[in-house]
Amino acid sequence: MRDGRSAPALPPADGPEAPAVPTSAAGGISIGVMTGGAAAAGADARALDASTQPALDAPPELRAALGTLRQHLPLLTATDETSEIDARLADAEEEIDDTGRVRRDRLQWLRDRLDLGATAVAGLASATAVVQQITQLLGGQG
Repeated sequence: MRDGRSAPALPPADGPEAPAVPTSAAGGISIGVMTGGAAAAGADARALDASTQPALDAPPELRAALGTLRQHLPLLTATDETSEIDARLADAEEEIDDTGRVRRDRLQWLRDRLDLGATAVAGLASATAVVQQITQLLGGQG
């Protein structure tokens, strides 16, 4: 089962209808049948599962972390960047308040922006808390 939906039945593991499993190169992986999900091999490999639902259930800890970060933003000098981040945080808060869910792409944008370290906002401890909550919710995907 995946995201509340049943996965299609897999072919038998042996016999004439069994899928051919390709051989893998040294250090690689082999996948015979895969119905959704992601796979990666190697020390620095990252797998991105793009087959999941576009919105995720938002835990109360994420909602609290978003609110705390928005409260801390006025501590920084107002810029176009801080205004854009504030607006995106407000959108996420509103979506969570209205539906209890938040769009995956919204979370990824926030995590990417806050985790870069290239923004003034990334220096706030509350930004780190938001990034940690988002990373946990996205399952560590990059």
